[in-house]
Amino acid sequence: MLVLKSLVMYLIAIQTASIHSDQTCSLHRQRIKHRFHALRHCQRSNRTIIGLINVKSVGECAEYARKKHGMAFNFGPNDRNETNLFDVLRAQQAAKSNQSSVPPKGTDTITTDPEEFFNCQVLECPEYRNLSTIVNDTRFDYYSVYTREPPSENATCLPSVGMFVIDDRKLNYSQAYNECRSMGGSLAHVASEVRTNQLTKMLIQELNRKNDTKAASTGNRTMEGAYVGLNETIRGAFITSGSEPLECFLYRAWAPGHPSKTRQPGCVAITPNNSWTVNNCNKPLRFICELHTTGPPKFKPSLQRKCSLKRPNNRIAPGRHVITTP
Repeated sequence: MLVLKSLVMYLIAIQTASIHSDQTCSLHRQRIKHRFHALRHCQRSNRTIIGLINVKSVGECAEYARKKHGMAFNFGPNDRNETNLFDVLRAQQAAKSNQSSVPPKGTDTITTDPEEFFNCQVLECPEYRNLSTIVNDTRFDYYSVYTREPPSENATCLPSVGMFVIDDRKLNYSQAYNECRSMGGSLAHVASEVRTNQLTKMLIQELNRKNDTKAASTGNRTMEGAYVGLNETIRGAFITSGSEPLECFLYRAWAPGHPSKTRQPGCVAITPNNSWTVNNCNKPLRFICELHTTGPPKFKPSLQRKCSLKRPNNRIAPGRHVITTP
């Protein structure tokens, strides 16, 4: 009878733990929702378009961008003309100076003709801090999930995944964690096949670019890697950079022999061999930071302002008026 009672109590404990784990995982999944914020008024980004649709509101465009896993979009409010007035002005100036007819800079085949005009253009990647592919366009405003401080030029965009920085300095896990936080991010989340594969490719490219033959050579690929956002506080209880238990995810990419059954709690690195290894957290390694999506920009553009053709809009500094965002 005592054995039976103990077995029942054990099964109840397992079921309770399972329910608690499911609730924890569900909570983490529900809280993730990227928010887009306006960064440029009367301008659009020329980055790669992955989705086109006509919508009635910026909120609908934002929702479509989330479905397409875009990180930014160009949105044309319904009260805007479907002709880019900057292009018209340039054409008029060219005619006055008797210049040859040249397609205006910033014009693309997707949005040139009114019948082909889509007022929601979802972009594969966001603008970087230098805004190098922003063009003046009276039809659109530019929105991004990275606006409080757009990513620096040393960041890498992994489409449908996020923005990442590989830091070539070799630090212990705690130091790497703090460095990523200082960038406005965290050690990279890796608990999916897409993320592991894409980050591996990124790591290999960086090692090859740095001519790190020791790390990139086939014979050493399982030994050398970069810290990512996965570690143990107690042995066997791995926690992601999002504070989720690894049990919330089905994917695993452990290298042969990892994690070892006889070890101290460790910290995880991703290797050029497309696998995860558990390391002593004091071991110095390079590391991969994932930049977090940010809130509204410090200086928000006024979307009610009329587009000015006399000067590039927001090229130097956006307006300081508060706007609402989807």
